Amino acid sequence: MSNKAPGGYGFGDKLQEIAATSAEETYETYCTKVDAVLSGMPDRTAKLVRAYPPTTFHQAGTTVSLLYKGDANYAVLSNIGSADAGLCGWRMIKLRYPSSSSPSVWMPFEWESPPMQLGIEYRTVDRYNGKPVYAKAISFGKAPNTSSKDISHGIENFSQLVSYTGMLDGANLIQNSMVDNIRINASTIRLTTNTDASECYVYLTLYYTKTTD
Repeated sequence: MSNKAPGGYGFGDKLQEIAATSAEETYETYCTKVDAVLSGMPDRTAKLVRAYPPTTFHQAGTTVSLLYKGDANYAVLSNIGSADAGLCGWRMIKLRYPSSSSPSVWMPFEWESPPMQLGIEYRTVDRYNGKPVYAKAISFGKAPNTSSKDISHGIENFSQLVSYTGMLDGANLIQNSMVDNIRINASTIRLTTNTDASECYVYLTLYYTKTTD
């Protein structure tokens, strides 16, 4: 039995769990739990873990994430798979602010593939002019009848629209022959139609930056 391979050849071992106690647990408290695991890891090493931040609490039965420690000032916790496909692709990064001698800090929770539930704002891993890009799916309701209709998108601290997509009654909203104009500003979405589209439901997804970043 000498020189035998480790049990399971390195696979099938039970993964360490880093779990929130509830959906109401603060992000800061959860980051402290991740720090406790990092403290036992050598620099420039990685390990697979089962991670359940407050954002995904009680929503994913099985999830696997990769925890990487560069050094005391850099670490990444990145989800690489979940039984719930809608919860795949989030990440947390710990780093030191550029030109700062202060200790490194955990950046806000970010999504590579947001679940895009209606009315929920998601901070994504994308950047526009160096600022984080947020995403929000919005139900516009029914389109107007040969007129304009305004709704509030409900986004606080809106700065710059990066892009948007949309659907009108199952068809692409952009360059739709029934639509004359789409205007999006810091508080409102305005849709103008050239025909009676009042039986058509409209949904939009906005990608934008915020004044607070």
